[in-house]
Amino acid sequence: MLPVNRTNALLTILTQIKSLHHTQQLHAKVIIHGLEQEVVLGSSLTNSYIQSNRLDLAAASFDRIPPSNRNRHSWNTILSGYSKSKNHIEILRLYNRMRKDCDDGVDSFNLVFAIKACLGLGFFENGVLIHGLAMKNGLDKDDYVAPSLVEMYGEFGGMEDAQKVFDEIPMRSSVLWGVLMKGYLRYSKDSEVFRLFCVMREEGLGIDSLTLICLVKACGNVFACREGKSVHCLSIRRGFIEQSGYLQASVVDMYVKCRLLDNARAVFETSVDKNVVMWTTLISGFAKCERAVEVFDLFREMLGESVLPNQCTLAALLVACSSLGSQRHGRSVHGYMMRNGIEMDAVNFTSFIDMYARCGTIRMARKVFDMMPERNVISWSSMINAFGINGMFEEALDCFGEMKSRNLTPNSVTFVSLLSACSHSGNVKEGRKQFASMRRDYGIAPEEEHYACMVDLLGRAGEVEEAKSFIDSMPVKPMASAWGALLNACRIHKKVELAEEIAEKLLSMEHNNESSVYVLLSNIYADAGMWEMVNSVRRKMGIKGYMKPVGLSAIELG
Repeated sequence: MLPVNRTNALLTILTQIKSLHHTQQLHAKVIIHGLEQEVVLGSSLTNSYIQSNRLDLAAASFDRIPPSNRNRHSWNTILSGYSKSKNHIEILRLYNRMRKDCDDGVDSFNLVFAIKACLGLGFFENGVLIHGLAMKNGLDKDDYVAPSLVEMYGEFGGMEDAQKVFDEIPMRSSVLWGVLMKGYLRYSKDSEVFRLFCVMREEGLGIDSLTLICLVKACGNVFACREGKSVHCLSIRRGFIEQSGYLQASVVDMYVKCRLLDNARAVFETSVDKNVVMWTTLISGFAKCERAVEVFDLFREMLGESVLPNQCTLAALLVACSSLGSQRHGRSVHGYMMRNGIEMDAVNFTSFIDMYARCGTIRMARKVFDMMPERNVISWSSMINAFGINGMFEEALDCFGEMKSRNLTPNSVTFVSLLSACSHSGNVKEGRKQFASMRRDYGIAPEEEHYACMVDLLGRAGEVEEAKSFIDSMPVKPMASAWGALLNACRIHKKVELAEEIAEKLLSMEHNNESSVYVLLSNIYADAGMWEMVNSVRRKMGIKGYMKPVGLSAIELG
C-alpha cells in the first residue's frame, strides 16, 4: 500500500474511533509504519486525545510532529485542547511559539484562543497587543474575533471601549450584539440592553439565545414583569427555550426577582436540566417571599432527585427558618451541614447568626459568631443587628465598639444595623449621634434604609412631627420605606389626618404594595373608631381585588 493510501486509511479509521484504548492502538500503528511525522495524522491523533480528555497524550502527539511540518491546523488543534481545559498560561506560551515557528500562523481561531486566555488571566495589556495583531492581519472585524474583543474590553476597559470596537464593525452578527448586551449587564446598565434590542429590531436583525438571556436578565433586574413575560413568550415562539438550559434558568430567575413564584415554578417543572443552581434560585425566591413551608418541600424534592445542595441553597433554607421563627428547622440545617462535612463560608455563618437571632436564641447566635475563623464587616454588622432586634441595645453598642477596636471600618450595612438597634430600644439621642457620625467620621452618604430607620426611630418615640420634618428635609426623594415607617408611627400614635396624607403619597408611588397601605389605613381608622371610613377603605380593597390577609400566630413545641 502506498504511503498516501495508508495515511488516508488510517485517517478514515481514526474518524470512527470512540475510545481512548483504540486511539492508542492506532497511534502505535502510525509509529510502526513510520508515519508519526505526518502533520495531518499527527493533528488528527492530537484531536482524538483531546476529545478523550487526555491533554498529556495530545501534547505528546503534537510534539512528535516536526516543527517544520506544523501548520496552522495543527497549532489550532493543540491550542483548542488547552483552551478546553482553561490552561491559559500554556495557551499564551504555545501562541508565542506558534508565531515564531509558523510564518502564516495567525488566523481567527488562534486569535480567539489567545484573547480568551488574556481574559482568563486578567492580562489586559496583552489583550490590547493581540488586538493590534488582529488589526495588522485584517482580522479584527472577523465574525469570531470581534465578539471576543468586545467581551475583553467590556471586562477590563469599560463599556466605552467595548462600544467603540462594536461601532467600528460594519457587519454585526447576533452573537456580537449579545456579547455587547452581556457587557452592559455586567455594569448594571439594563436600559442599554433594552436600547440595543430596539436597535436590533429596527435593523431587522435576528435574535439568538444569548440576546434573549440578556433581555430576560435585564427585565429581572428592573422588575419589569410584563416585559419579562413578553420575552419569555418570544423565546417559546422561536423555539429557544427548549434548546438552552441557561435561558430556562434565566427565565426562572427573572420570575423569582419579579416575585411571580408560581410562574417561576411552572418554567422550572418543564426544565430537563434541573441543576443545583436552578434549584437554589427557586428555593431562594420562595424563602425571600416568606413561603417557608414550600421552601422545605422543594428542598426535600431536590434531595429526592439526588441533587446535592451547595452553600447558597443552605443559606436560603436558613432565611426560611428565620421567617418561620423555627429554631428546630434551623438546627436541622445546621446538623445536615455538619453530618455531610459541608464547609461553612462567611455567608453561612452570617445566615446562622441571623436565623438564631430571629428565633430569639441570642446565645446561639453569639456562639456561632465566636466560632467564625475570620470575621468581616458583614459578620460584625449581623451580630450588631442580632443584639438590636432582641432589644439588647447596650450589647449592640459594645459589639460596634469592639469591631472598631479591631481596625474594621463600618460600612452602610453596619449603620443600618446600629440605627435599627437604636430604633428597637427607643434611644433617640444615640440614633441621632450615629446618623451624624456616618457622614462626618466615615464619609458614608445615608441611603434609603438609613433614612427609614431614623423615621422609624423618631416615630416610635412619639416624635411624629419631627419625623415628618425629617422626611421633608431629606436631600433625596423619599421612598416608600420612609413613608411606610411614618405611616406605622401614625397608627401607634393615632395621627389620623397625617396618616391619610401619607397613605395618599404611598398609593401614588409605583411598585408599591397597595394592599398593605389599605390594610394599615383601615386599622388606623378602626383604632380611632371611624367605622364608616373603615368600610370605605375595605370597599376600595374589594373593588381592586385586594384581601386583608388572615392573621396567624405560631408556637414551636419541643
